[in-house]
Amino acid sequence: MNAGPILLLSLIADMSKRFVVPVYQRPYSWEEEQCEQLWNDVLTVGRHAQGTHFTGSVVWIQDGTMGADGMTSAFIIDGQQRITTVNLLLAALADYSRNHGNQANGLQFSYEELIGTGYLVNPYRKGEGHYRLCLSQGDHDTYKSIIDHLEDPRVQITEESRRLVDNLKWFRDRLANLEDPNSVWAGLRRLEVVSISLTQGQDNPQVIFESMNSTGKDLSTADLVRNYVLMGQSIEAQEGLYQHHWRKIEEALGVDRYDDVFDDFLYDWLAVINAPRPVVAKKVYRFFKEYVTENGYGEGDQIIELIDQMCKFAGYYSLITANSEGDSEVNQLLNRIEALNITVTNPLLMALLDDYQEGDSFLSRDDLLHMLKLVESYLFRRIVCRISSTGLNKFFLSVIASLRRIRDDGSSDYRQAFEAALLGNGETSHRMMPDDRQFKEALLSRDFYPFTRCYYMLATLENRHHPKDPIDFSSGNYTIEHILPQNALARKEWRQMLGPDCEKIFPDHINKLGNLTLTAYNSELSDASFEEKKHRIIGGYENEYLTISSELHEAKTWDAQSIDARTDRLVKEALEVWPKPKIDPATIDKYKSDRQESIPAKTVTLRMLGASGLLKPGDRLGSLSRKYEANAVITEKMLIRVSNGHEFDSPSPAASYVLKLAGASSSSINGWKFWGREGTSLDDFRSRYLVSKGDMDSLDRSTVRAMFWDGFADFCAARDEFTAAFGSAFAKADHTRYYLSFGSSIPGCNLSALIGMRDKYTTVEFLFHDPAQYANFLEYKSKVESDFSSREGDLDWDDKDVDKKSRHLTLTRRTDYKQDQWDDIYRWLADALLKMKSVSKYVR
Repeated sequence: MNAGPILLLSLIADMSKRFVVPVYQRPYSWEEEQCEQLWNDVLTVGRHAQGTHFTGSVVWIQDGTMGADGMTSAFIIDGQQRITTVNLLLAALADYSRNHGNQANGLQFSYEELIGTGYLVNPYRKGEGHYRLCLSQGDHDTYKSIIDHLEDPRVQITEESRRLVDNLKWFRDRLANLEDPNSVWAGLRRLEVVSISLTQGQDNPQVIFESMNSTGKDLSTADLVRNYVLMGQSIEAQEGLYQHHWRKIEEALGVDRYDDVFDDFLYDWLAVINAPRPVVAKKVYRFFKEYVTENGYGEGDQIIELIDQMCKFAGYYSLITANSEGDSEVNQLLNRIEALNITVTNPLLMALLDDYQEGDSFLSRDDLLHMLKLVESYLFRRIVCRISSTGLNKFFLSVIASLRRIRDDGSSDYRQAFEAALLGNGETSHRMMPDDRQFKEALLSRDFYPFTRCYYMLATLENRHHPKDPIDFSSGNYTIEHILPQNALARKEWRQMLGPDCEKIFPDHINKLGNLTLTAYNSELSDASFEEKKHRIIGGYENEYLTISSELHEAKTWDAQSIDARTDRLVKEALEVWPKPKIDPATIDKYKSDRQESIPAKTVTLRMLGASGLLKPGDRLGSLSRKYEANAVITEKMLIRVSNGHEFDSPSPAASYVLKLAGASSSSINGWKFWGREGTSLDDFRSRYLVSKGDMDSLDRSTVRAMFWDGFADFCAARDEFTAAFGSAFAKADHTRYYLSFGSSIPGCNLSALIGMRDKYTTVEFLFHDPAQYANFLEYKSKVESDFSSREGDLDWDDKDVDKKSRHLTLTRRTDYKQDQWDDIYRWLADALLKMKSVSKYVR
């Protein structure tokens, strides 16, 4: 690697190299903000008599081979946005000088100089070698046409890359209004960069690329991932890898929206893979690299398999978020779920689609439709009942992990397990699915006009009556209509219809479900009387064809009784459209106990075992079952190939398949325990892998407690309000116990935190040794409970006459001590301790 300062124009005009933007680089993305920064920098340095302006670095690597045009390419690793924008400014200057008479009008630059001396073109080369800069992807043709137009104005500029065209125009407009364009030329000539040239086969361009902190527009995760995947390949392989594989991801996500959605897609895909361990949004790139490394995708041709896997999930993501082509009934349900705008469901939906699309016997089409309907009902019932979505992301990840375990074990009903996962959390309020009574009460009592999902609700209720030919409500033609208008009390006809209690009836009924419908003629109906609305020739209620408005055909009046009757009818239909499945409590308890078994912090795959060296291609597997014999081999791609040639990416589907061939009455089986190598089960290999990775379940509880309290000490040390309240003395305590004491400034009192990892609780305790002092404190019970009203958890008081030495006030919440949830526990615990300390002001 060689690095040194150089004037940017000297680097650009160096005829010994031709700069090429590789296929793995992001498209040109600078916008007006970045162009304006460059413009201001150029003018600032250009208006001074001397000095240079440093604008960052340009990292490039020489191909080392000469092309058919006699040119050697220099591939830009970092700095392509800056070089491209400077070239646009040079093109604008050349165009300006040609139109303003060059030096004859006092210009210090000329069209001939900019075109003929190597800044923009090589006048001695034709074809691709003629252009001093070659862009990639959708920018290539547009940039070439800009240069061609500069040399021959008869050539039209193609507008495939709007940013290139818009930024060129921006520079042209600025030059046209500038009093002294020479300052731009002077400034450009004094821009300085650090030129970093890498040596092919010696320097690692990816490491250097990630460490760069150049000015301009920050790289997205999409940029980093694409570069990581493609940059590590040989230069000659990059083009084919991009065109035949990576491009399919862009097409699956939608080329026109790829830049906007890739980061979200990547996050959701990694969430599926890592479930139940959540992916930290700010560390997505790190998670991606870990996945590549742990599964051995960075070796040989395995990167193709990685890209193809990503492409498959990109298709699922597009199906969920963009209404891409597919099964119409599945699409309809996915569109309705998408309309609820709770994106934390996306990983779960992707996991379900993957199990279904793979043709897995665990999930049929009917099962998929049933489960998608359940997801929609689960979400909508919670929204109507005003249950917060906080924590749902982790909950859905736990569902993914549970279903994956059930699939691997092959011992349970997949669909039934899914129902139990959603319906078996009634004891946890933030995860519960409201029952029919709760849902009905909310539907009857809620003001629905300000409800953000009101349109979705009315449209879904209507399309219940058109299952084979649903109405397209996405066109924007329909809006929400108040049958009893919002301005009804201003009209005598409506006041008479509502009766003498109209002032009370109106606010109680105006936004009720029964008073709302959909219409394409909202402005025409407006505040008219009921008779006028009903008999209107266009859009009138007599001619209304929507089933949800059927009452309006024959209605003579529209009063409180009419609204209540229609509300009752729509609520009854809503209970059918968004049902809560009936499932035996014993079945829920069965899956509850299953969930309480340890779920690995990270899903272990055959690829992981291969990358760790525990398994390798060519290893022969055999059945450990006494009843069924079977043989298989691990392939180069870390798949299980059974004796007839069929291949599987997981042990359980492979085991189920051979059991079917053997005529077994049931093919449900745990493939990790069915298959073994030299008598050792794959489950044992998986356990060895988890222990080698420091899996928390392999450690004794006192060690886990010490890790928990140490982490809590570090967490609190970064919170000024906590250290101000408690200091840091607790950090020196014995961290192997189930509790920590935080003392108290009040004699006879103590504040403690308790963790129950086995019984799954976290508690903050305010202890009183003096019963009389506690009795005085009880006089402020209502104020204390008001202070804690916003705190999650159950507040419990000891009876003042309880037969024990001390009295306690405790705040407790149910807690799952999976390590990926510790930050959430720390946050709750710290806030609860601070709140408990604050109520000590009531102690007298």
